[in-house]
Amino acid sequence: MKIYPDTKIYVLCPANVHTGGPESLHQLTSRLISFGLDAKILYCARVGEPFDINDPVAPALKKYHVPYTFDFADTSHNVFVVPESLTEHLYAVKHCRKILWWMSVNNYLENILQLIRPCIENPLAERVPKYFTFDDGGVDEHWAQSEYVRQFLRLNGVAKSRSIETHMSQTFLSGAANVDFAAKKNFVAFNPRKAFDFTKRLIELAPEIDWRPIQNMSPAQVRELLTAAKIYVDFGNFPGRERLPREAALSGCVILTGRRGAADNDVDFNIPAEFKFDERTVEPQAVVDKIRDVLNDFETAFAAQKNFRTSLLTAQKNFSDALIDAFGLKKFPPPNVALPQGVGEESFLLAEEFFRNGELTPKFIVDDVVAATKITDDLIVREQNRNYLRVAKNLVEVISRDDAEFLYREGRIQKFALLDATVADVDALKNFAAVDDVLTFTRHF
Repeated sequence: MKIYPDTKIYVLCPANVHTGGPESLHQLTSRLISFGLDAKILYCARVGEPFDINDPVAPALKKYHVPYTFDFADTSHNVFVVPESLTEHLYAVKHCRKILWWMSVNNYLENILQLIRPCIENPLAERVPKYFTFDDGGVDEHWAQSEYVRQFLRLNGVAKSRSIETHMSQTFLSGAANVDFAAKKNFVAFNPRKAFDFTKRLIELAPEIDWRPIQNMSPAQVRELLTAAKIYVDFGNFPGRERLPREAALSGCVILTGRRGAADNDVDFNIPAEFKFDERTVEPQAVVDKIRDVLNDFETAFAAQKNFRTSLLTAQKNFSDALIDAFGLKKFPPPNVALPQGVGEESFLLAEEFFRNGELTPKFIVDDVVAATKITDDLIVREQNRNYLRVAKNLVEVISRDDAEFLYREGRIQKFALLDATVADVDALKNFAAVDDVLTFTRHF
């Protein structure tokens, strides 16, 4: 899809929601911004639900630091990206080029049911709302998040779709390099919201096995549980590339799945067949026997799933490459730089110099205190619940150190720059930043 000098990309997303879909939409917007494109989240309400217009960003998604809007310019140069769960919004667009991004087959079907249910209850109350159907020619491109989705699209007459598959959260990617086998415990993690009737049968057959449900936990607690578990089982319907099984694999778990939805093919979940069980036909005892085998010889089972973990670790680069190809990008802006010395003279002078020479783009200043404080004065501008340092005619966003590390791993920050830095200043970045990405300058301007 061609990008013009004035192209704006609007990525539609439900407000105040944090699930896998909204996270993918924020990943997309963040990555497009890193390429120098003018991309924004376009927030909307879910059917029948209000949202906080003053703060529509879900707390867990604030770390992406992407701009948002509630309106869009409907022109032919602009691009409108809609997830499959919000297809009714396609019909508000007359001129923008439209991309329908399919992340979940089931979400699309369930959304249709949600839209028409009021009409079923009272057919004369209002018109049946519009939603995408496969004889609808109003979409310029279809993007698919999984092989399962691609199969569904082909079945329904969409012969051509583009594979745009996001990667896992940096929380799990950053800790996936090494697995501490000594820290692994003999227990099985499971999601009680997914096919629990079948899992319950397994638990009843093997009460001596330690079964740990993932429920009422913070993301950090889920990470801690999966890091300690040896096995994660999931026999749900897999409407797409489900997040929890991938998080479990990156946390060093051996995963056992059913054969419904995306779990059935060897592209989305390329684990050996011995770890997949069709719960509709398999004897539960066979699954229990496999679980016992894995617990008794964890390292062998873990090695057997290496290809799956490798595919998860390369997904971030594949995501970038796919987007570069999708928009035909050839030129990229100067590297984005973060200034980690806080709001002060050093950061201000560096930002001035970078804006003047144009070799680096100062995007962020790292300052935990200022980032967390509501400030409005001559130097600090507050927009969309974020603080920005005013540098001449430019604004540089102030972010926390944790968010700076996250955005560096995401690719939004390519370099860190320090002025008259101490050894301690540089050492503070070595925990996560590559040596070549830490630039030091001596004051001479």
